[in-house]
Amino acid sequence: MPIFFYQSLNSNSSNQHGISASKAQRFTRDTHDAQAATSQAWKLSMPTAPGATPETPVHGPAQLVKSAAQGYMGKGQHSDHQFLAMVEGKARDTHQHLVRQFGRSCDLLVYGELDGNNAEWSSMQSHAGNLVVASSTGKACNSFSVHASNTSSHEFLGSGMGWIAIKSGNVNAVFVHVPNAIAKSEDAAVSFYQTINRELVAKGKGAIDIVMGDTNQASPEFTPRVLSRALGAVCRNATNPTDLTPMDSHNRSFKGTNSNATKMYDVAVYNSASVSIGKEAYLSQSTAVSSNEKNLAAAVTDHMGIAIEVTKTAS
Repeated sequence: MPIFFYQSLNSNSSNQHGISASKAQRFTRDTHDAQAATSQAWKLSMPTAPGATPETPVHGPAQLVKSAAQGYMGKGQHSDHQFLAMVEGKARDTHQHLVRQFGRSCDLLVYGELDGNNAEWSSMQSHAGNLVVASSTGKACNSFSVHASNTSSHEFLGSGMGWIAIKSGNVNAVFVHVPNAIAKSEDAAVSFYQTINRELVAKGKGAIDIVMGDTNQASPEFTPRVLSRALGAVCRNATNPTDLTPMDSHNRSFKGTNSNATKMYDVAVYNSASVSIGKEAYLSQSTAVSSNEKNLAAAVTDHMGIAIEVTKTAS
């Protein structure tokens, strides 16, 4: 019964995969400014212990903080070191939220648009978990980084443009950043998932059990529909596809996972013939920061994170 978490950064198309490729990007700036449009305190920031392993539960109440002012994530506002610290803090905050939601630590944390093989991101292993594998097809935005406290429980199954596949326990999980050109066409999307599925089956690993990540889909039912066609099985959304309240928010709900909360891009879709879904959760794009000794929150990406508990029901 593995627990998966996926969240993308907002990275550019540079062939350089360091921190600058993910810092002060347009949609991250838009996300922060949209969430900071009111002075309402809404972000729930968990206590963390930077010296402990990231999955170690830290006891204590969440702190309710409001967003830093609009423009806080603008270009030139933060050094690479400062932005890295925010992403690291986001990873630790994520672990603490997931422990409270699921009653135990997450098995696998996957970050899209982040290349964990790049030396500038190496410290993420101390905050997200040990590096299982990282892959990239050339550009920073086409990268994936897979983290876990116990790397031996996970098997890398393959990767390609817009996807990486991991077998965790007995569950085949495919994490995606579907290219826009593919996401605009049902037939192209069906072919995209069929190609991945054939590769897994050809390796003797079985079919796709769950797809998670940035689908770039135009409508909430797009991915369940095309994945059902690709697998020849009924596939369903793992969460409510039209309304969500991230578990790190207080009295604030969203209509989408993108920068202006209008599109459900970041979702999980499961193969109902092979797995069932337990608890699930969304996490916002924001993390806690400190400014003039006053705790505030700021967005470090334009993508919400999603966590899912998955149980294999059939081989």
